[in-house]
Amino acid sequence: MEPSSDTPRQAPASPAVPATPGPPRAVAPAAISIECIVVKADRIVCTLACNPRLSHTTPALAARLTAQFPDLPRHTCKSAEGTTFAAVMGHTSLPHLFEHLVIDLQVQAGSDEARTFIGTSEWIDAAIGKARVEVSFTDDLSALRAFRDATQILNDILL
Repeated sequence: MEPSSDTPRQAPASPAVPATPGPPRAVAPAAISIECIVVKADRIVCTLACNPRLSHTTPALAARLTAQFPDLPRHTCKSAEGTTFAAVMGHTSLPHLFEHLVIDLQVQAGSDEARTFIGTSEWIDAAIGKARVEVSFTDDLSALRAFRDATQILNDILL
């Protein structure tokens, strides 16, 4: 007889992991990581930790991301340099790029092509690489996936 879905199940014991001999290995710092994420009614607020040495984009990074995400430069983005993200994409903060990447991933995942996403990014403390990114969403799970995937994509490219 199959146990009902109400029946508690015990997780299998995990095998012991032997200690690695020798000195501890250094772990490479991430280019970007999510420290805190809060889902609000209309947006997700995320605190990012950025490696201060990798805090800004370059034209090479912009070109690489444009190859993967061709709509990214066409995002509306208000700045003194223009009205699209292309105007600043090669020399903006990494959190700003992260914001637009999260939006692009949400657009790709969604079925409502007419939906407009709004985002903001700002340094909390640029010297230590701490920033806040806020992005609107229509589906919280899709948005959380976009935050996770954007983090992975940028770390894969930058490290």
